[in-house]
Amino acid sequence: MSQLADNPFWDYSLVHYGRSEVARACLELQEDVGANVNLVLFCCWLGSFGQVLTVQDLDEAEEVIRDWNEQVVEPLRGVRRFVRSEFAGFADQKWPQAIKQLELKAERVVQNRLCNWWRTKYGSSTDSADRRELSGEQQLQNLNLYLSRTSDIAINAGSPLVWPVAYAKPKN
Repeated sequence: MSQLADNPFWDYSLVHYGRSEVARACLELQEDVGANVNLVLFCCWLGSFGQVLTVQDLDEAEEVIRDWNEQVVEPLRGVRRFVRSEFAGFADQKWPQAIKQLELKAERVVQNRLCNWWRTKYGSSTDSADRRELSGEQQLQNLNLYLSRTSDIAINAGSPLVWPVAYAKPKN
């Protein structure tokens, strides 16, 4: 299992996905076209540093996380959804919350794997030095390349997903 104590991708995702409109947009893409939310966020994160993914990069990224997604994340998501519907209205929500936390830990493994893969392939090319000058164009390129693989949906500059200044380390 990939471990990464310092994962700037995870930090970015906590802030970016923490915006309700981003979470909503990600979940709509997941439900409507089967998009992987972690790959959507990965596209955004790399784009926020001016990094543009290639088709080969996306192929490799999907391969890096495929087994973990299929064997761990997706089954946990299914269990969480089922339990949430079965426990609706019950006073004790500890069990559904525990499953949600386990799913979140599994998602973090996905993001660790993606971040490790990127760093191994390209080095630490996620410097924030020139970040203020980026317009979000690279995020759009990454998102639209990824989404073009499974749908004809295109993200535009007005999407809440395009937010190049979203990076901030969460407060502990």
